[in-house]
Amino acid sequence: MPKYQVSIIQRPEKWEPECFDDVPLKLKGPVEMLTESDDLFAAVERVIEFNQSGRAQQQGRWAVVVEPGSAGRHWPAARLCTPLSYKVWPIWWPDGWEPNSPLDVPNCIRRTGEQPKAQVLGYPQAEATVLALNRQCMDHPGTTWHVVAAVENEPLSQTIVRDASGAETISEVRCIHVLRPSEGGRGDCSRCPAGLFPCAEADCESQPQTVTTRRVRQLGAAAI
Repeated sequence: MPKYQVSIIQRPEKWEPECFDDVPLKLKGPVEMLTESDDLFAAVERVIEFNQSGRAQQQGRWAVVVEPGSAGRHWPAARLCTPLSYKVWPIWWPDGWEPNSPLDVPNCIRRTGEQPKAQVLGYPQAEATVLALNRQCMDHPGTTWHVVAAVENEPLSQTIVRDASGAETISEVRCIHVLRPSEGGRGDCSRCPAGLFPCAEADCESQPQTVTTRRVRQLGAAAI
């Protein structure tokens, strides 16, 4: 069964999306399944293509990406993956790896111990930030590199723990995909100690990773 599904919903009247993979607050549908894919970004591209089409406008329809069979907040049997949001993610600079451009992404990605707390960005902002940060990294090599990570909309899971003081700790597990910009490559792995492994020549595939975020709030107060 493909992991992702492009579903068609009714577009609410007077709703103005902020982007072509946006999702309304109230969902009416699904009314049709458009396509399925194992690749998130292929599914998102199909969503954007449909939402820009004349059919979507004429019929009052809108496309979204869901993960069927996974419980979501809006639908009990499908988790909403769009709209995607983007973060700048620090990773360890692999031993022996050399970038050819600031937008290169190594095939072996290992997160640093830093929890990605950066603000959510649009894709152009995230790519521009990575470009600037990695230029500095190339000028002054260290142990850290930066990549753009796409964050799916609804979490895989959420737990809420309340303590005696009235505080709530909300933990969410989210699915994140590292992107390789079209202007970037995989860099040079020829000096890597594992340079003869298949990963050195393979094309990058977006393997989803998970990250857990936590926030604390007092009941009746805004989240900290």
